[in-house]
Amino acid sequence: MNVFPLMQHERLFVPFLDEVDGTLCLPANATASDIHSQARAHRLRFPLLLDEAKPLREQIAATTHAPASCRFGPYCDNILGMNWRLPSGRIARIGERVVKTTTGYDWLRFLLHSGSRCGEPVDYVLRLRPDCGFTAIARFDGGTSALHSCVSKLLHSGWMHWWDAVDCISEGGTSFVRVMIHCVPEEAPIFAQQLEHIAASTSTQLTLQNNAPPPLDGLPDLVIKTTPDRVIGLSAELAHAARRCVALCYSGVVHVYMNDSDDLTERTQALVQPYTAELHTLGGDWHSRWLPATPPTITESAWLNTLEEAIHATEGEWSDGVLE
Repeated sequence: MNVFPLMQHERLFVPFLDEVDGTLCLPANATASDIHSQARAHRLRFPLLLDEAKPLREQIAATTHAPASCRFGPYCDNILGMNWRLPSGRIARIGERVVKTTTGYDWLRFLLHSGSRCGEPVDYVLRLRPDCGFTAIARFDGGTSALHSCVSKLLHSGWMHWWDAVDCISEGGTSFVRVMIHCVPEEAPIFAQQLEHIAASTSTQLTLQNNAPPPLDGLPDLVIKTTPDRVIGLSAELAHAARRCVALCYSGVVHVYMNDSDDLTERTQALVQPYTAELHTLGGDWHSRWLPATPPTITESAWLNTLEEAIHATEGEWSDGVLE
C-alpha cells in the first residue's frame, strides 16, 4: 500500500503573501525583519517570534511554543504548509495555503518536531494575524501567592482569549507576571481598566507600558512541557540554577535560559534530570537545542523505520514532489 497519497502535476510552494487569507510563504531562514517587511504593509503580523535576528527555522526548532501561543496556539498550528527537503535531497510540498482542510495524520506537526532525521524545512507557509496598531506590556509585581492569584485571575476571566501572552518570569531571585495585549488604540483604555482591576483584586502592583514592542526573550536553552497548574512552581525552582526562566502560563511550558558561563550540554542535562520521571507521569516532555533528541522507544523506532522505507519507496513515483 502506498503510504502517501500523491497529487500529480502540482508545484512546490513559491513565495507569496495573501493579504485576504492572511498567509505568507517565505524561506525557512527568514528573520523577523523579513516577515515584518512583507506583513506590516498589509496590517498583518506573525506574533510567534522569539528573536529578532535568529532564522525562523531555528526559533521553531528551539521550542514548540512562544509567549503568544497563549492566544494563538503552538507553532504547528500556525504553519499551514512547507516545502520540505527529504534526506535524499528531494523537496516535497506538505500542507496547503489555508488552514487545514482535510482530516488525516498531521504531517506538519510530526516533521516540525522530528529533528533532522526526516530532513529539513526549506520554506514555510505562515498564518498571519491582524495588526491592530497598538501593543502594551503589563507587569505585575508582588509576593508569590499574589502572583499566583494574579495568573489565576488572568487565565480564568472572560478576558482570557484577549491576552496575547500571560507569562511568569523568574530571574535574579525575583518573579513577576508579564501580560501582552494587542488591540486597536481606541480599546486600550478598556484593557487597562481590566488589568487595573486584576491588580487591585490580587494585591499586586501594575506597571503598564503602552506602545511597546512585543517582548522577544530569545531562544531558550531548555524547554519543559508540564501542566499549567505546575508551570509556575517548576519555573521558580529551575530559576535557582539558571539565568532566567519564562513560564508560559496557559501553555504549561517553561523556557529556561542558562548562564553564559555554563557548559550548556552538561548543565542542561543535569538541570532536567530530576524532573524526567515526573514529566513522564504527567505526559510532559522536555527538549534542548544543545542536546540530541531523546531516542525513540522500540515501538516508535519500528514505526519510524517503516516510514523511512515508505519515503524511499515512493520518491521515485513523484512527478512534482508533492506530499499531502
